[in-house]
Amino acid sequence: MTAANTPIATFQDILDAMARNPELEAEMRRRLQDEELRNLPQTVARLAQSLEELTAIVTAMVERQDRMEADIAELKDGQTRMEADIADLKDDIAELKDGQTRMQGTLNRLSGADYERRIARSLRRNALNYFGIRNARLIHSVVLPNNNALPDLMDQAFESGIITAEEAGQAERIDLAIDGHNDDGDACYVIIEASITVNISDVTRARDRSRIIARATGNHAIPAIVGAAIRDEARQYAAEQGVITITIPEE
Repeated sequence: MTAANTPIATFQDILDAMARNPELEAEMRRRLQDEELRNLPQTVARLAQSLEELTAIVTAMVERQDRMEADIAELKDGQTRMEADIADLKDDIAELKDGQTRMQGTLNRLSGADYERRIARSLRRNALNYFGIRNARLIHSVVLPNNNALPDLMDQAFESGIITAEEAGQAERIDLAIDGHNDDGDACYVIIEASITVNISDVTRARDRSRIIARATGNHAIPAIVGAAIRDEARQYAAEQGVITITIPEE
Protein backbone atom coordinates (compact mmCIF):
# COMPACT_ATOMS: atom_id res chain seq x y z
CA MET A 1 0.00 0.00 0.00
CA THR A 2 1.41 3.38 -1.06
CA ALA A 3 1.60 6.43 1.13
CA ALA A 4 -1.12 8.03 -0.89
CA ASN A 5 -3.39 5.13 -0.22
CA THR A 6 -2.54 4.86 3.50
CA PRO A 7 -5.82 5.02 5.41
CA ILE A 8 -6.29 7.90 7.84
CA ALA A 9 -7.77 6.73 11.06
CA THR A 10 -6.27 8.87 13.79
CA PHE A 11 -4.93 12.40 14.29
CA GLN A 12 -1.49 10.91 14.38
CA ASP A 13 -2.12 9.52 10.91
CA ILE A 14 -2.77 13.08 9.75
CA LEU A 15 0.44 14.32 11.27
CA ASP A 16 2.39 11.47 9.74
CA ALA A 17 0.89 12.20 6.33
CA MET A 18 1.81 15.87 6.59
CA ALA A 19 5.34 14.96 7.60
CA ARG A 20 5.66 12.76 4.54
CA ASN A 21 4.06 15.32 2.21
CA PRO A 22 5.20 19.01 2.59
CA GLU A 23 2.62 20.16 0.05
CA LEU A 24 -0.10 18.60 2.15
CA GLU A 25 1.30 20.39 5.21
CA ALA A 26 1.30 23.76 3.38
CA GLU A 27 -2.22 23.22 2.16
CA MET A 28 -3.34 22.24 5.62
CA ARG A 29 -1.67 25.36 7.09
CA ARG A 30 -3.28 27.58 4.45
CA ARG A 31 -6.70 26.14 5.10
CA LEU A 32 -6.34 26.50 8.83
CA GLN A 33 -5.32 30.18 8.68
CA ASP A 34 -8.16 32.74 8.34
CA GLU A 35 -7.92 35.97 6.41
CA GLU A 36 -6.91 38.16 9.37
CA LEU A 37 -4.25 35.73 10.49
CA ARG A 38 -2.79 35.53 7.02
CA ASN A 39 -2.72 39.34 6.88
CA LEU A 40 -1.15 39.68 10.32
CA PRO A 41 2.42 40.19 9.00
CA GLN A 42 1.25 43.03 6.75
CA THR A 43 -0.71 44.52 9.63
CA VAL A 44 2.30 44.33 11.92
CA ALA A 45 4.43 45.92 9.24
CA ARG A 46 1.96 48.76 8.84
CA LEU A 47 1.81 49.23 12.60
CA ALA A 48 5.59 49.29 12.78
CA GLN A 49 5.66 51.91 10.02
CA SER A 50 2.98 53.98 11.77
CA LEU A 51 4.87 53.71 15.04
CA GLU A 52 8.02 54.88 13.30
CA GLU A 53 6.14 57.83 11.78
CA LEU A 54 4.57 58.65 15.16
CA THR A 55 7.99 58.51 16.79
CA ALA A 56 9.31 60.94 14.19
CA ILE A 57 6.36 63.29 14.79
CA VAL A 58 6.84 63.18 18.58
CA THR A 59 10.56 63.78 18.17
CA ALA A 60 9.86 66.78 15.93
CA MET A 61 7.34 68.12 18.46
CA VAL A 62 9.84 67.73 21.30
CA GLU A 63 12.48 69.51 19.27
CA ARG A 64 10.01 72.27 18.43
CA GLN A 65 9.04 72.58 22.09
CA ASP A 66 12.71 72.82 23.04
CA ARG A 67 13.19 75.59 20.48
CA MET A 68 10.07 77.37 21.72
CA GLU A 69 11.27 77.15 25.32
CA ALA A 70 14.65 78.48 24.25
CA ASP A 71 12.92 81.33 22.37
CA ILE A 72 10.73 82.09 25.39
CA ALA A 73 13.77 82.11 27.66
CA GLU A 74 15.50 84.48 25.25
CA LEU A 75 12.42 86.70 25.13
CA LYS A 76 12.25 86.77 28.93
CA ASP A 77 15.93 87.64 29.08
CA GLY A 78 15.36 90.37 26.52
CA GLN A 79 12.37 91.62 28.48
CA THR A 80 14.46 91.72 31.66
CA ARG A 81 17.16 93.72 29.89
CA MET A 82 14.51 96.03 28.44
CA GLU A 83 12.96 96.56 31.88
CA ALA A 84 16.40 97.34 33.26
CA ASP A 85 16.98 99.81 30.42
CA ILE A 86 13.57 101.40 31.04
CA ALA A 87 14.36 101.70 34.76
CA ASP A 88 17.69 103.35 33.92
CA LEU A 89 15.92 105.67 31.49
CA LYS A 90 13.37 106.61 34.15
CA ASP A 91 16.20 107.36 36.56
CA ASP A 92 17.88 109.52 33.92
CA ILE A 93 14.61 111.37 33.22
CA ALA A 94 14.01 111.86 36.95
CA GLU A 95 17.54 113.19 37.34
CA LEU A 96 17.04 115.55 34.41
CA LYS A 97 13.74 116.74 35.86
CA ASP A 98 15.35 117.21 39.25
CA GLY A 99 18.15 119.18 37.64
CA GLN A 100 15.63 121.25 35.72
CA THR A 101 13.68 121.89 38.92
CA ARG A 102 16.83 122.96 40.75
CA MET A 103 17.83 125.19 37.86
CA GLN A 104 14.35 126.72 37.71
CA GLY A 105 14.47 127.25 41.46
CA THR A 106 17.84 128.96 41.12
CA LEU A 107 16.50 131.17 38.35
CA ASN A 108 13.44 132.01 40.41
CA ARG A 109 15.58 132.87 43.41
CA LEU A 110 17.86 135.03 41.30
CA SER A 111 14.89 136.77 39.74
CA GLY A 112 13.22 137.17 43.13
CA ALA A 113 16.42 138.45 44.74
CA ASP A 114 16.86 141.04 42.00
CA TYR A 115 13.24 142.12 42.50
CA GLU A 116 13.67 142.35 46.27
CA ARG A 117 16.84 144.44 45.94
CA ARG A 118 15.00 146.90 43.77
CA ILE A 119 11.87 147.19 45.91
CA ALA A 120 13.88 147.41 49.18
CA ARG A 121 15.33 150.72 48.11
CA SER A 122 12.00 151.91 46.70
CA LEU A 123 10.13 151.08 49.92
CA ARG A 124 12.69 152.80 52.13
CA ARG A 125 12.72 155.93 49.97
CA ASN A 126 8.92 156.04 49.76
CA ALA A 127 8.14 154.86 53.29
CA LEU A 128 6.31 158.11 54.11
CA ASN A 129 3.96 157.73 51.14
CA TYR A 130 3.46 153.97 51.56
CA PHE A 131 3.33 153.65 55.36
CA GLY A 132 3.37 157.13 56.91
CA ILE A 133 6.87 156.45 58.32
CA ARG A 134 9.48 159.21 58.62
CA ASN A 135 13.25 158.79 58.85
CA ALA A 136 12.92 155.31 57.40
CA ARG A 137 15.88 152.99 57.78
CA LEU A 138 16.36 149.48 56.40
CA ILE A 139 17.13 147.26 59.39
CA HIS A 140 16.75 143.87 57.75
CA SER A 141 17.00 142.52 54.21
CA VAL A 142 17.76 139.08 52.84
CA VAL A 143 19.33 140.59 49.71
CA LEU A 144 20.82 143.98 50.71
CA PRO A 145 23.53 144.84 53.24
CA ASN A 146 22.11 146.38 56.41
CA ASN A 147 23.12 146.99 60.00
CA ASN A 148 21.51 143.68 61.08
CA ALA A 149 19.49 145.39 63.78
CA LEU A 150 16.51 143.02 63.67
CA PRO A 151 18.34 139.89 64.88
CA ASP A 152 19.83 141.88 67.75
CA LEU A 153 16.37 143.09 68.74
CA MET A 154 15.02 139.53 68.64
CA ASP A 155 17.95 138.29 70.74
CA GLN A 156 17.22 140.91 73.38
CA ALA A 157 13.53 139.99 73.45
CA PHE A 158 14.34 136.28 73.72
CA GLU A 159 16.83 136.84 76.56
CA SER A 160 14.18 138.91 78.34
CA GLY A 161 11.69 136.05 77.96
CA ILE A 162 9.31 138.09 75.82
CA ILE A 163 9.39 135.75 72.85
CA THR A 164 10.51 132.18 72.30
CA ALA A 165 13.51 131.03 70.29
CA GLU A 166 11.15 129.74 67.60
CA GLU A 167 9.40 133.12 67.39
CA ALA A 168 12.75 134.89 67.15
CA GLY A 169 13.74 132.64 64.26
CA GLN A 170 10.40 133.25 62.54
CA ALA A 171 10.78 137.04 62.83
CA GLU A 172 14.32 136.95 61.42
CA ARG A 173 13.07 135.18 58.28
CA ILE A 174 11.05 138.19 57.18
CA ASP A 175 12.07 139.49 53.75
CA LEU A 176 12.38 143.19 54.67
CA ALA A 177 12.07 145.31 57.78
CA ILE A 178 12.11 149.10 58.00
CA ASP A 179 12.07 151.22 61.13
CA GLY A 180 11.24 154.90 61.56
CA HIS A 181 8.78 157.16 63.34
CA ASN A 182 5.10 157.85 62.80
CA ASP A 183 3.49 161.26 62.80
CA ASP A 184 3.36 161.21 66.62
CA GLY A 185 7.13 160.65 66.76
CA ASP A 186 6.76 157.11 68.12
CA ALA A 187 9.11 154.38 66.91
CA CYS A 188 7.47 152.16 64.34
CA TYR A 189 8.39 149.16 62.20
CA VAL A 190 7.21 147.99 58.79
CA ILE A 191 7.43 144.20 58.31
CA ILE A 192 7.35 143.25 54.64
CA GLU A 193 6.94 140.01 52.74
CA ALA A 194 7.99 140.45 49.11
CA SER A 195 7.29 138.12 46.19
CA ILE A 196 6.91 138.47 42.46
CA THR A 197 3.49 136.85 42.81
CA VAL A 198 1.90 137.31 46.22
CA ASN A 199 -0.39 134.62 47.63
CA ILE A 200 -2.25 134.05 50.88
CA SER A 201 0.74 132.45 52.61
CA ASP A 202 2.73 135.68 52.11
CA VAL A 203 -0.06 137.60 53.81
CA THR A 204 -0.08 135.18 56.74
CA ARG A 205 3.69 135.39 57.21
CA ALA A 206 3.68 139.20 57.15
CA ARG A 207 0.84 139.33 59.70
CA ASP A 208 2.31 136.75 62.11
CA ARG A 209 5.86 138.07 62.00
CA SER A 210 4.77 141.67 62.50
CA ARG A 211 2.90 140.59 65.64
CA ILE A 212 6.02 138.88 66.98
CA ILE A 213 8.17 141.94 66.32
CA ALA A 214 5.59 144.29 67.87
CA ARG A 215 5.53 142.16 71.02
CA ALA A 216 9.32 141.81 71.07
CA THR A 217 9.98 145.57 70.74
CA GLY A 218 6.90 147.03 72.40
CA ASN A 219 6.42 149.26 69.34
CA HIS A 220 3.87 149.32 66.57
CA ALA A 221 4.69 147.01 63.62
CA ILE A 222 2.89 147.41 60.31
CA PRO A 223 2.53 144.24 58.18
CA ALA A 224 2.80 144.68 54.41
CA ILE A 225 3.07 142.57 51.28
CA VAL A 226 4.70 143.75 48.08
CA GLY A 227 4.61 142.04 44.70
CA ALA A 228 4.54 142.49 40.97
CA ALA A 229 1.23 140.64 41.04
CA ILE A 230 -1.11 140.04 43.97
CA ARG A 231 -3.68 137.29 43.67
CA ASP A 232 -7.27 138.40 44.25
CA GLU A 233 -7.75 136.03 47.17
CA ALA A 234 -4.51 137.29 48.75
CA ARG A 235 -5.57 140.92 48.32
CA GLN A 236 -8.94 140.21 49.93
CA TYR A 237 -7.37 138.27 52.79
CA ALA A 238 -4.84 141.06 53.35
CA ALA A 239 -7.64 143.62 53.65
CA GLU A 240 -9.35 141.41 56.25
CA GLN A 241 -6.12 141.00 58.24
CA GLY A 242 -5.07 144.66 58.13
CA VAL A 243 -2.05 143.95 55.92
CA ILE A 244 -0.99 146.70 53.50
CA THR A 245 -0.72 145.60 49.86
CA ILE A 246 1.65 147.34 47.44
CA THR A 247 2.09 146.47 43.78
CA ILE A 248 5.45 147.29 42.16
CA PRO A 249 5.78 145.99 38.57
CA GLU A 250 8.62 143.68 37.69
CA GLU A 251 10.99 145.26 35.19
